[in-house]
Amino acid sequence: MFPSLRLESGKLLVVGVSGGADSLALLHLLHTAGFPLLVAHFNHCLRPEAESDAAHVAHIAQSLNLPFVTASANVTTHAQEQGLSIEEAARELRYRFLFHQAREAGAQAVAVGHTADDQAETVLMHFLRGAGLSGLKGMTPRVILPIFDPHIPLVRPLLGWTRAQTESYCHQHHLPYLTDTSNADTTYFRNRLRHELLPRLADYNPQIRQTLAKSALALQGDYELLNEVVDSAWKKVLRTAGDGFLAFDLVQLRTMSPALRRNLFRRAAFALHPNLRDIDFAALERAATLKPTDLSSGLKTLIEGETLYVTEDEARLPMPYPQIYSQHVVAWEQNSVHRLLLDNAWELSAWLLTDPWPLPKNHWSAHFDADLTKNQLTVRPFQTGDRFEPLGMPGQTMKLSDLFINLKIPKRARKQWPVVCVGDEIAWIPGLRMSNRYRCTNSTRRVLALRVEKRDG
Repeated sequence: MFPSLRLESGKLLVVGVSGGADSLALLHLLHTAGFPLLVAHFNHCLRPEAESDAAHVAHIAQSLNLPFVTASANVTTHAQEQGLSIEEAARELRYRFLFHQAREAGAQAVAVGHTADDQAETVLMHFLRGAGLSGLKGMTPRVILPIFDPHIPLVRPLLGWTRAQTESYCHQHHLPYLTDTSNADTTYFRNRLRHELLPRLADYNPQIRQTLAKSALALQGDYELLNEVVDSAWKKVLRTAGDGFLAFDLVQLRTMSPALRRNLFRRAAFALHPNLRDIDFAALERAATLKPTDLSSGLKTLIEGETLYVTEDEARLPMPYPQIYSQHVVAWEQNSVHRLLLDNAWELSAWLLTDPWPLPKNHWSAHFDADLTKNQLTVRPFQTGDRFEPLGMPGQTMKLSDLFINLKIPKRARKQWPVVCVGDEIAWIPGLRMSNRYRCTNSTRRVLALRVEKRDG
């Protein structure tokens, strides 16, 4: 019964006990197995008999000489405030209570009484909602729920038992169990499945509950295998895990199948939002196309060059380009280097070259006819409407905004992109292009060299 749960004998378990047959059978089985137990009951304040249910569970705990804790909360109010269904709100508050008790008591795990019937209902519910493998695998015997605790597991020892078996066990051991009247309320989706849909499916397969539970068990093995594949792919594609963002290698992502991409984006969403309950399959499909899109709960994908980001706040992304927020003057003298610190760990250097002149290595370096610059340049941020005469295009001007678009410069980097000017005219856009008007020619006597580079550290 217990090997797959990886429980240690002699270490405390918190047992969630509602008073129903499933939870009482679980409590008695664990007690008989010799585990130290803390009986925990949560009052959802949803039914008139809720107080007497708590008293009943307290009495059971006392009869077994086990410690008992209880708490209550208004589930209806919580559901309204958080925009949750009653079932979701009840689960959230109940698990929050159980894991709090586990942390306080130093328990090795929280145990709950989910059975094969619950498993069948869960799998069917996920199927009807269009779940993928992660939903169709149903509930696992042991799982970490980061939203409640990143270390203490939730265990489900009774997933191999049916509800009929737990009721029989309670009768055999004289355990008076309660019947939750709300379980008959078919306004709840799960109850409709239990009382309306599953009986109809049983006409086609009398063992439908066991069949669904077995399917879930088989899919759990497939899911473990898939996770191994995703683990391997994750190591290949993840470039950076930053504060509030993940950066992926777009080149590597393009080599992977859409199915693998979907699972990578699912993992990314849960890594950034551990509290996420689920993610829409259609959103994962959109992300798998490797185009910018909304993912889930405010998360979105962005593409910059060969990097794909998953984030909810662009301001948290690293800025790989130089930025400047105000205007500065760059002046120079013979035999000296003028340095201007930009606003995000970049630096602009200016100096006069001696003959022979080495050619610039890339667009982050530029050579100007120094006599045309009047020994003074200004460096300022990009301004709407900026135009310049690109090198090699005499007499023609181009909007700087068009250059940004053509070169696929991210929008968030454009507003503070540094622009080097002579008076009011643009002479150079570092990293992109220089102006034709200030180029060196055969008549150039002095060369002004400029370079923009990332500072160390």
